[in-house]
Amino acid sequence: MIREFAFGINKRHHFHDANQYEQFMGYKHDTFCSLYYYDEEVVEYFAKNKTLSGYDGALYMPDEFILDVDGPEFDKAIEGAQKLSLLLDQLQCMYSLYFSGRGFHFGIPSKAFQWNPDENLHVYVKKELTSKGIFEYADSSVTDKTRLIRILNTKNTKSGFYKVDIEKEWLFHVNAKELITNRAKSPNKRLHNYVIASHEKIFNVMPSVTPKKKEVIDTIFEGEGRQPDAANYTCIQRMLSGTNIGQRHAVALRLAAHFRWLYPEPIVRLVMENWRKKVDKPNYKFSEKEMESIIKSSYDGHNGEGNRYGCSDVVMDKFCSKNCRLYKSKADTKALTSLQMENQLIDFYREDRQPINIGELYGQDFPIYPGEVVILQAPPASMKTMLLQNWMVELKRPTYFIEMEMSARQIWSRFVMIENEWSQEQLEAHYKKFQNGQSEKFKWLTVDYSSPYPFEIEKRISMMPRKPELIIVDHMGLFRSKHKDMNMKCEEASQALMELAVKHNVVVFAVSEINKSAFKEGMDISSARGSFRIAYNANKLLSLKPFRDQDGSISYLELKSDKNREREHMRVKLKPHNVKLKPC
Repeated sequence: MIREFAFGINKRHHFHDANQYEQFMGYKHDTFCSLYYYDEEVVEYFAKNKTLSGYDGALYMPDEFILDVDGPEFDKAIEGAQKLSLLLDQLQCMYSLYFSGRGFHFGIPSKAFQWNPDENLHVYVKKELTSKGIFEYADSSVTDKTRLIRILNTKNTKSGFYKVDIEKEWLFHVNAKELITNRAKSPNKRLHNYVIASHEKIFNVMPSVTPKKKEVIDTIFEGEGRQPDAANYTCIQRMLSGTNIGQRHAVALRLAAHFRWLYPEPIVRLVMENWRKKVDKPNYKFSEKEMESIIKSSYDGHNGEGNRYGCSDVVMDKFCSKNCRLYKSKADTKALTSLQMENQLIDFYREDRQPINIGELYGQDFPIYPGEVVILQAPPASMKTMLLQNWMVELKRPTYFIEMEMSARQIWSRFVMIENEWSQEQLEAHYKKFQNGQSEKFKWLTVDYSSPYPFEIEKRISMMPRKPELIIVDHMGLFRSKHKDMNMKCEEASQALMELAVKHNVVVFAVSEINKSAFKEGMDISSARGSFRIAYNANKLLSLKPFRDQDGSISYLELKSDKNREREHMRVKLKPHNVKLKPC
């Protein structure tokens, strides 16, 4: 088995036998080795590519798998180590314990794992340890495929301490910091010789096997490897099957250009001649002379650089398949040629898409086109949700409303009151008589009361029986997120909403709270709470300002546009009438 050794973060890619680990102990500078073992393939890969990025060879479990517990300071690190120690004891998992110079390393014997060599071993390890609760205390990034770990008895140059093994009891000792740091001032002999003859399999990191479905139709077996690869370059595989008479020359150019970079010229000629015979028809000849000119073009064209065609090529795109491994990156690409951009604009005007014009509700012109995001910023308790509900009722477009503040009873009551222009008393009188039928007026509406991650919205609307034209988010700050920083959280949400609008060609309205300075100085383009990226990502930014009477009730609202990437603007005063907001 082979391990990568590194003498500092920037001096990597020294490959040695894994058994030579102890030869590198005792160094007075940062010295690391790879967490996993490799086979000879890793050496060949690095010699060819000069990097380990993209390495997809098999990984092997090391004799001792390291879990890393770190923290900004010693007290935080030892607290996590104490909790992980108790968890491993509960799992009846044996381990050796080290102070890493700043945090703590737990060495788990390989015998505690049920494993096989696999290119995705690191993925299975991460999934299994996560399910056991290990990463509630340990750093999950340490399980990455090419992760490095500090070698025993080498110096952490940042802290000045060495990585040394320690007694487990020291974690809970009243003078733990003194005991541990005193031992880590210099290299030391091991306190124990850890030899574990056997261990119960605690962690199953074998790939899960999905049972195969029974085939319900008769199939013809044509032999192993006789069908084209269904995942790699599916466009090429389809082109090789043949094409229409009018496309033969164009397809031949792409095939030759593809094979020219993969195989020697004699092999390219054999493949292309075989394809020529397949598409050559008695009444529509495809001559050897024509094929010769195509092959020469693939080598000599463009001043000797040859022909190159990417996934966005018009002809290649016709043969594309979603099964291709390159399809996702192709679908997500943001790079467009001038022709593609012009075609998008032509399609836009040709389809005559009708915007959602909320300005028309107030005798003004403020169109919002599919693919745009509108941010509505307002202070708390300023009727912003009520305003959005008024717009929804007036527009009656297929709507997906994500409401994360109010209950279903409150939202539905308000919708019915707005639709019928009822008072609270009229609403109560209607439903106390057990009358229904109001839902028939809201078939365009779906309300989601959960708090999703921003990226989950796309999946949810794709599962709906009817794609919405309008998505309402109330409000952005209540999305679930793995970010604890409010700026990062809001930036993640605004970016996801922008991509959702463009990809699915829908209009998105999202409510944003305002920052503290906006309370005192008034709202502008920089007033949204969190990252300024919110205003950058939005196509239009609307500000809603309440004006109150002496008793604190809202007398009227001022709605104005603070940003619009198009040319229209809007400014209107709205007066509450029960739950209806009417221009005044």
